[in-house]
Amino acid sequence: MRLCLLLLFYCASLPATAFAVTPASAPAKPGPLRWCLDHFPGFHEFHGNSRQPAGPSVEMMLELTRRAGLTLQIGNKTPASRCVKELMDGDTDVMTNLLYSAARASQITLIRFASRFPDRLYLAATDSRRISDLTQLNSLSIVTVRGFGLHPSIQLVVDALPAKQKQQVLSTEIALQMVARGRADAALLPPTQVKQIYMQQPALAGQLREVSFANEKVQPQDVYLGLSKKLPDPTIETRLRQALQSMQQDGTMRRIFADKIIY
Repeated sequence: MRLCLLLLFYCASLPATAFAVTPASAPAKPGPLRWCLDHFPGFHEFHGNSRQPAGPSVEMMLELTRRAGLTLQIGNKTPASRCVKELMDGDTDVMTNLLYSAARASQITLIRFASRFPDRLYLAATDSRRISDLTQLNSLSIVTVRGFGLHPSIQLVVDALPAKQKQQVLSTEIALQMVARGRADAALLPPTQVKQIYMQQPALAGQLREVSFANEKVQPQDVYLGLSKKLPDPTIETRLRQALQSMQQDGTMRRIFADKIIY
């Protein structure tokens, strides 16, 4: 009896926490989603000395991560080729406005969010040559932008050109200026980016003319978000896919991008 009383007294003297059930720890919230990006006219642009980009892609990414329950860490201006390498290595988490290739898809998770208008040819306004077929590119000196993928049908033609007939530059603006100044016959560029440059430099628009190759061989291309296959949390991809779908269904994507992309 005395032993029972002693045990009862001992138990009664213990703090309540001694019998408390420890709740299961809540799952850790994913860290910020790291976005690697370059200057991309009409979509995400770095102006002057600003380290903060502006444009519809920025608005899309902020809303996308908000709906997915994530925070967004926007990187500094970085060449697209370096962003792709960082994405493959797991040193960044996401890119936007990527085009498909089998090699890329094997190393990066691609999520379609829209389609883009096919590349177009830009000639000097004084150039009277009539260009209507891709095979006619064989007679031209062509400038393209380093790191920008061309439509597959167009890329095949450009790849077959002799090295002396093609060159790459750092931006859409430089490519257009080269044609306007007669340093190249033509530039192959995304029309949405050219439109943005023309808005900023209307005089340049008057010096050039546009040729479209839109036909059965040159159809709009799908554009993707690229996710690293080394994301620390496997639920991030699912959450982003669901958030993107909701933005497409409720018209948010159309409100943000207007006529810049094809839905």
